[in-house]
Amino acid sequence: MLADLRAQGHIHSAVLTLGLRFSEFEITGGNARCMAMMKAFKTVVSDYVTPAGHSLQRHLVSHISKQVDFLSNTRPLAASMKTAIKYLKSAISTTSPDVPDEDAKAHLRDRIDEFNSHRIVLAGRMIIKTVLEEDKLRDDDVILTYSRSSVVVALLIHAHEQGKKFRVVVTDSRPKFEGKDTLKELVAAGISCTYVMTNALPLVIKEVTKVMLGASAIFSNGAILSRVGTAVVSMAAHDAQVPVIVLCETYKFSDTARLDSFVWNEIGNPDELAQSKKPTSLMTPAPMGALRDWREVDQLKLLNLHYDVTPSKFVTMVICEAGMIPSTSVPFAVTRLGAADRAGN
Repeated sequence: MLADLRAQGHIHSAVLTLGLRFSEFEITGGNARCMAMMKAFKTVVSDYVTPAGHSLQRHLVSHISKQVDFLSNTRPLAASMKTAIKYLKSAISTTSPDVPDEDAKAHLRDRIDEFNSHRIVLAGRMIIKTVLEEDKLRDDDVILTYSRSSVVVALLIHAHEQGKKFRVVVTDSRPKFEGKDTLKELVAAGISCTYVMTNALPLVIKEVTKVMLGASAIFSNGAILSRVGTAVVSMAAHDAQVPVIVLCETYKFSDTARLDSFVWNEIGNPDELAQSKKPTSLMTPAPMGALRDWREVDQLKLLNLHYDVTPSKFVTMVICEAGMIPSTSVPFAVTRLGAADRAGN
């Protein structure tokens, strides 16, 4: 099987390994997937040799496209990954043809490192700095978060280390139970936490002072794409008049609009909905109970969506590395970022 996949388009071994890890959900989360992809592309660039009669600027772009096609077949690309791919292809195509290939590849490796460090790592640190400097996390706050967001977890741990006194309500849902990973990290850091399922939201939301969420993407109409269940959390908070703050790096901003989660989504294994244990990268537990034989019921279909879309009216503000903005200001941020990227090239 691996040989067949490799023969389809000269897939680099680093990309092949990464794609299989993506398909097994060994690497999850927009930031983690994007950084892993760029690291694999760095290896691809290092090992690349320009064929005779071709230029690096043109042939390497098509070579990268083949790697991207393979990755997208193993698991749909996140919006953040598409931004990174666009950035890399732009860096390749704008490389001077007068530069020797080895120097050009060294330059591209530097650009990849720059993207990971500035657009992801440093962006996350700037978001944390903004939240604390603008006093968006105060003593005695009760913060509710949902599932797992790397930047939200990093913020809460950093705030705790800075001496902030607060409590966290970790909300979770089946079938991924990603909130358990959030809970483990926060408890290990010494933060007081409460763990509930989304069906307990009406009870716990009464004591919450702020909701802090991550995002997979923010669209030009201000809608938030995130782990399925985020919209329910946001709407419950809106009804209870609790502010909803989304922490999101600008490289996840999109110039496309999205009204619902049916135009595009990622569909997971339906058997995950029919079992009660958390699935692992190695196996999905067998269906249990009333849904054990669900495939034999013609009238029954199980739909395991990975994402949902939260309308902008349920989001109080977005905090990114550029500062605090309403989610509806994303188009202006995208325009500014595009101009900055073109200037950088």
